[in-house]
Amino acid sequence: MKILIVGAGIAGLTLADQLDREGYSVQIIEKAPGLRTEGYMMDFFGAGYDVAEKMGLLKELEKIHYPIEALKVKRADGTTKYSLNYQSLRQLLNDRHFNFMRGDLERVLYERIKDRVPVTYSTTIESLQQDEEGILVELSNETKLNCDLLVGADGIHSKVRKLVFGEEENYVHSMGYQTVAFTFDKTSKYNKTDHTFDTITEPGRQVSIYPIMGNRIATFFLFSNKDGSLKHHSHEEGIKELKKHFGDMGWVVPDILQESEKVTDFYFDDVAQTEMTTWTKGRVALVGDACGCVSLVAGQGSSLAMAGAYSLARCLGESKSNIKGALAEYNALMVPQVTKIQKSARKFASFFFPESKWKLMIRDITMRASVMPIIRNFMKFKSIRVPK
Repeated sequence: MKILIVGAGIAGLTLADQLDREGYSVQIIEKAPGLRTEGYMMDFFGAGYDVAEKMGLLKELEKIHYPIEALKVKRADGTTKYSLNYQSLRQLLNDRHFNFMRGDLERVLYERIKDRVPVTYSTTIESLQQDEEGILVELSNETKLNCDLLVGADGIHSKVRKLVFGEEENYVHSMGYQTVAFTFDKTSKYNKTDHTFDTITEPGRQVSIYPIMGNRIATFFLFSNKDGSLKHHSHEEGIKELKKHFGDMGWVVPDILQESEKVTDFYFDDVAQTEMTTWTKGRVALVGDACGCVSLVAGQGSSLAMAGAYSLARCLGESKSNIKGALAEYNALMVPQVTKIQKSARKFASFFFPESKWKLMIRDITMRASVMPIIRNFMKFKSIRVPK
């Protein structure tokens, strides 16, 4: 069976690895010119950790793990409001948890498949036609491919989803926030951030900084955008939004805003969820953010992407000659579980990113209490079930 995967991100690379091991003929196309380096620090746990363990990846992920010592919650002037021991927070997840950059995980997954699965970069899908016998796909490089199954692993702005299911606005719903992330070379101004994750949260806005490999600093901005009026996500528009929302903030923020104008790995997008009642149609399946994005503030996007990809591969592996049955099983397994996680994520967003002073006070009290053993026993994160 020939399978074409659109998207060489975390979901697509995980799926390609597992399908190749099942004996399928797999090919990936990716619109980016190469591996993407832009991104942000992730908490990796739950179903994704379980899948990485099944894939034998834990030793490789340990190598890209950042040993954060403390989470420092600061005031707008840079003074520390309180500090949390990060190991105590990891214990909430029974130490089955990693911190790493999104791009580092993508690189690990690519290194795993690069000699087994062909990846064609700077290429995307233009059109497709499917029937009971297969799918004919036309690509942006003017080539045509025949395949038995097409998988859209091309993110929240999925072209495959648009071609098969309809326009993006029918499925992608903003949570009322936007985010910016980028990295830059570390200077002496940031010496006190070694091995700490420093964050300022005020009603409607949040900025975090943390050190990464290569003597660099990574940033993560989150801010309200309730009117949803901004449609462009260019570097220039992102800089304007940062200055509008953070221009009056102190500490090292003015320096970070200056750095934002010079960086090349600038990530700017809406914080949104992809809500769908079915992830498959005919011989087309979606995986990862294309169908089940839970949003950045949920902290499980990459983990769930790996879980979904692994589950799809297992379903196909168990019924190699029955695509229809395998896709039905995939839907039945994943859609209800991710829908439940999305609902929880919407509730968590108002806690993680409070928009009033009293909600911020409640969040801070809860976070400070989370390191107490008696409180940790009651704080458990929801995950999902994946096949064996």
